Amino acid sequence: MRIRNVILCVFVALVGCAGQVDKAPDANTIHAFYIKKLTVNLTESIEAIPGSKQFSSQDKLSKDFAYAIHKYLMEEGIYASKPGPHVGDLVITIDYLRRYKNGGRALSRPLISHKVIVYQGNQEVTQLVQKNYTPLYGYFKAVYVNIERAIHQWNEKDEHVDADNISESLVDDLEKKFDL
Repeated sequence: MRIRNVILCVFVALVGCAGQVDKAPDANTIHAFYIKKLTVNLTESIEAIPGSKQFSSQDKLSKDFAYAIHKYLMEEGIYASKPGPHVGDLVITIDYLRRYKNGGRALSRPLISHKVIVYQGNQEVTQLVQKNYTPLYGYFKAVYVNIERAIHQWNEKDEHVDADNISESLVDDLEKKFDL
């Protein structure tokens, strides 16, 4: 009888310990976002002019994306300047294929893939992934952009507009995912 009680006590203790698991962060507790890491991987289509410095470098394009993402997080009131208890840490990777027209002197629509991993503390909360898409614009802006591209006038001065548009969509997706 005594051994049975000891076994029962050990069993209850083990079950109690197994039942205590660290709870994963709840996505509903995230109210703002901190940009922990942003990586932009720039590749160029075969129409690129070798050695040309006409278009933004990978560093400049990374700065354009960082600025635009920060801007849209601020506009929506969901930017955090540092990690915190109700803050999602963003690790963003953007694969940007620059495509050309007119023998490498004008731009076509870039082909984008991105992955956003949201962490809370050291635990991953979610991932947002989109592959192989091009920036979309509202109706009137789309008409203007399409005309500019058609007549080969969309160039180095306009590339930041694509980065801005992609960044706005990325922030919109975060807002929808976290119901902010």
